Amino acid sequence: MEEHKDEENPLLVSPSPDENIDTNRHHNQPKGSDEATQSAFHDGPAPESCSSRSPKKPGTAGEDATSDASSAQHDFRDAESVQQVFINKLSQGRMRFGDRRSKRSEQGIVGTGVIDTAAPFESVKEAVSKFGGIVDWKAQKAVTVERQKNVRLELEDVEEELPEFKRKSEAAEDAKARVLKELDSTKRLLEELKLNLEKAQTAEAQAKQDSELAVLRVREIEQGVASTESAAARAQLEVAKERHTTAVADLVSVKQELEALRKDYRSLVAERDIAVRKAEYSTAASREIEKTVEDLMLELITMKEVLESAHTAHIEAEEQRINTALAWEEDKIRWDYELKQAEDELTQLNEQLFATNELKSNLEAASALLLNLKAELAAYKEGKTADEERGTEEAQRTIRETLALTTKELEEVKSSIEKAKDEVMCLRVAAVSLNSDLERENAALATLRQKEGLATLSAQSLEAELNRAYTELEFIQTKENEARDKTAELPKELQQAANDADRANSVAQLAREELNKAKEEAELAKAGVSTMENRLNAALKEIEAAKESEKLALASIKTLEESEQAASLEPGSPIGVTLTVEEYYTLSGKAHENEELANKRVISAVEQIKAAKDSEARSLEKLEEAHRKIEESKNALRVAIEKAEQAKEEKLAIEDELRKWREEHEQRRKASGAAQGLAEFPNFASEEETCRVIGPLSPRVNRPRDHIQNAVPELKMRKRSFFPRIVMFLARKKAQSLK
Repeated sequence: MEEHKDEENPLLVSPSPDENIDTNRHHNQPKGSDEATQSAFHDGPAPESCSSRSPKKPGTAGEDATSDASSAQHDFRDAESVQQVFINKLSQGRMRFGDRRSKRSEQGIVGTGVIDTAAPFESVKEAVSKFGGIVDWKAQKAVTVERQKNVRLELEDVEEELPEFKRKSEAAEDAKARVLKELDSTKRLLEELKLNLEKAQTAEAQAKQDSELAVLRVREIEQGVASTESAAARAQLEVAKERHTTAVADLVSVKQELEALRKDYRSLVAERDIAVRKAEYSTAASREIEKTVEDLMLELITMKEVLESAHTAHIEAEEQRINTALAWEEDKIRWDYELKQAEDELTQLNEQLFATNELKSNLEAASALLLNLKAELAAYKEGKTADEERGTEEAQRTIRETLALTTKELEEVKSSIEKAKDEVMCLRVAAVSLNSDLERENAALATLRQKEGLATLSAQSLEAELNRAYTELEFIQTKENEARDKTAELPKELQQAANDADRANSVAQLAREELNKAKEEAELAKAGVSTMENRLNAALKEIEAAKESEKLALASIKTLEESEQAASLEPGSPIGVTLTVEEYYTLSGKAHENEELANKRVISAVEQIKAAKDSEARSLEKLEEAHRKIEESKNALRVAIEKAEQAKEEKLAIEDELRKWREEHEQRRKASGAAQGLAEFPNFASEEETCRVIGPLSPRVNRPRDHIQNAVPELKMRKRSFFPRIVMFLARKKAQSLK
């Protein structure tokens, strides 16, 4: 585990920060650096190597400034190398950690969902053979757990090292800031030294000219040249005039430079104000974009809630449709059963009607027989008077027999007539009851037919509503799919808007940084203005010195003229100045020493001027780079503003689409609510038409289903009350046929 951990974790085996700093110093060392600095960066922080620069001299301030500047540059390079090492280490650790994460995600450790569209496996053996045979899943799980532990340990190590690297980066930033401050101070010191050097050079040149003129004048005095013909005096006058003209030219150039610096300062102030306004505008735009992102997130949440409500409404509509379909199937089955029962009852009633017709025919036959018997009785009574004249005995005997027979037959006929009357009454009652039942059954049949018509109408209306509901559901599903697509696109748009906002914030941050840089450059310009003012003051002082030297030259010319006049007045006096040999040697030695000192000062001043020119060139390059960065930040700010406007337009378009989608969804929701109400009461749509067409035929036509179900037992009770009468009638008919 430890070897594996050390192999996978580059941050634990990485060298120390000092070694990294040394190696990065070796790699990042510029080509133009001297051997002393290279040895210092290669060999480590040796105190002697750091002091391998030119030693300080007590009388040269320019060399002190150059040494301070070089030390500041070395410190700045050290801070940059430390920062670069920290950034490289962080990027290396993140890249390796990201590579390990990508490898683990490729190996299947990270739970990514993959949709397999291949054919299903027929057996476990086939699946195992396809994916590489039998594998020890416990060992594989242990390996994955070990890898996860290693990754956790690496992550913990990286998290532990992060504060240290942050602290080092902060220290590097502080060192960089200190070095920049020291660099600014050294630049200002170099400017001041440059001014002092220029002053010293001008003073030295003037001193040389004055000394040369004084020597020339001394020689002329020794030679006895008059003051009017003195070349030294004329040269001194010309030098004074040249000094005056150069001082005036320097003053004019300094004024021009000062005016140019003032213009640059004004332009920098204007650019600073413009950058401030643009930064404020960009910050306001970023805030507006953040607000729009928040509004879009709220709208996304509301739209998700609306989609969930639409999904629940869709589920409720589907359940209601299924319930209505089941209820319609149950009603259809019940109506078919009732229709079959009504048809059976109708056949039974037809049979009973046929039986009543037969009974009526039998009744008519019995009544005809009764009429024949009455006719025979009347004929018998008429023939009785004719037969009385015949024999009384035979007649009486026959009459008795016949009377007995007739009485029996009459009794039988009376009994049969009574029975027939009773049966006729029963049949009449049965016929009346059958007629009433037939009327009821006809009415029930009519109501059933009406119900069947209503059922067909309601079935058609339900089918139409179901078709309409299906179409609406398909439309809602298509809209839901479109809304899901839109919701799937909305996070991307929101992410893009957030990225645009981040870019705008970054551009605003860059603009702020450029503003700070512009402020620093303005401060540098102020420092340049102050240096130019110092130069102007120095030029004015030089002009005053030139004027004073001119006055001194004029005074010396006057004194020479006066001395010449005095010499001309005293002819016996010697011409010239007498000097001893020792004084001459001392004066010549002092002049030689002064010349050597002046040469040394000139050499040091030239070196300082070169260093100052190099620093000035670097500062000019930095200024150009700052101007270029300001232009880039302006362009980036312009692009960010355009992107913010484009994001606003996209947000408005999305809001319009959301508003339209909400309106359409509300309309569909209202339509689906109306369809649900109609589905709950399917007979409301066709109830008025059926009532207008059918009218009040039966009180059970417009009853709901519960009343229809309650009406079925009443019909059964009536059937039970009617069947015993039919059974009694058939039993009587059977008894009569037996008799």
